[in-house]
Amino acid sequence: MTIFLSTVSAGVDHTMDYTSDSNSSAPFNVTVEEWLEHCLGPKHLPLRIVVPLTVVYATLFVSGVFGNLAVCIVIARNAALHTATNYYLFSLAVSDLTLLLLGLPNDLLVYWQQYPWPLGGLLCKVRALVSEMTSYTSVLTIVAFSTERYLAICHPLHSYAMSGLHRAVRIIAVLWLVSFVCASPFAVFAQVNYIDYPPGSGKPLAESAFCAMLEKNIPANWPIYELSGALFFCVPMVVIMVLYVRIGMRIRRRERHSLGKRLPGTVHRRSHSRKAIIRMLSAVVITFFVCWAPFHLQRLLYLYARDSLPHFNTINEWLFYVTGCLYYLSSTANPILYNVMSVKYRKAFRQTLCGVRPHHSDLNSSFR
Repeated sequence: MTIFLSTVSAGVDHTMDYTSDSNSSAPFNVTVEEWLEHCLGPKHLPLRIVVPLTVVYATLFVSGVFGNLAVCIVIARNAALHTATNYYLFSLAVSDLTLLLLGLPNDLLVYWQQYPWPLGGLLCKVRALVSEMTSYTSVLTIVAFSTERYLAICHPLHSYAMSGLHRAVRIIAVLWLVSFVCASPFAVFAQVNYIDYPPGSGKPLAESAFCAMLEKNIPANWPIYELSGALFFCVPMVVIMVLYVRIGMRIRRRERHSLGKRLPGTVHRRSHSRKAIIRMLSAVVITFFVCWAPFHLQRLLYLYARDSLPHFNTINEWLFYVTGCLYYLSSTANPILYNVMSVKYRKAFRQTLCGVRPHHSDLNSSFR
């Protein structure tokens, strides 16, 4: 049978794969420890791997929690920031903060001790649900935020007609609801699994407990991973790219149209500002791709290449480490990327958290 350990970040995705046949491939006179390592791999990963991962995870945790908490506090305490755009940023910060607080420590625990799972079946399901749901919410919120920016820049009259905080709140509520519904199957199929000892006896070994969504737990012909990758990576990636390309094209057209109406110094400053905006939009797309593509690639490799790809176990093991770091890097990078674009947010940040009083003109500065 195929046993694979999972941190259950967004289901069953950071996966280490160990294959054994409990009926024939191993002798029956092995000890419990030998049988566990034969089926599930080492209980504890080497310190040369765990210590650097712990440093990286701790850095992501501290910076991500601080950054997302700062977003929530600054937006909540400044009435000038109570806009539809910042409501999306607030929702994004909440989802990222939830993922960091509830997901990252559990994943780090699995790095230090892969089994047995100590928290019971209910928390195994809750862990899978929360991790999957918050990651979906983050992705959908980024798409909604990007759409708002597109409308504001490319169709300002339409954006003004559709503006309103109540509309933004309703959209955010729908995003969370959709994420919850789409993540529910992962909670249903995730469970605490065991291996038998003695082999083939049908007696589950308590020391082998691990929280994962095994392939055998999923009903046949349920493309749960394919749908997740398509709906929450491929489609959002295409939408974001299309929106930001159109935004960049619109900015370029405006620049060319008004080029002859400005003084040379003004032209230079506006050109520099245009390039900065396009670089920021490009950074958003690249960050989204880099953080999420390896995560979904690992899922697909496990589904379609584990029996045919040479050295699959080694490749999958290193993907396990890399995708885990990138998975949480997204939650850490979001408050930096999306709030650095807002001049008003930066002024409010300095006022709220650093005690710097803004000038009157700063209060009226607009979203870049």
